[in-house]
Amino acid sequence: MSYTSDERKAHGKKLARHRAAAAEALRIASVMARDAAAEGVPETQIAAELGVDRMTVRKWAGKR
Repeated sequence: MSYTSDERKAHGKKLARHRAAAAEALRIASVMARDAAAEGVPETQIAAELGVDRMTVRKWAGKR
């Protein structure tokens, strides 16, 4: 199957919108994770609630 230039451009714009939405969702999740960690919520619980790995929560909380 061959795609036209217009189809590729339209898909590229769609991808850019989705990437921006994903980046915003991750930014919000990282803020939520930091807040929850500061309140003493266990990393495993935060990870389960946000649907991310526990090590991601540690990274967002500034722990290495």
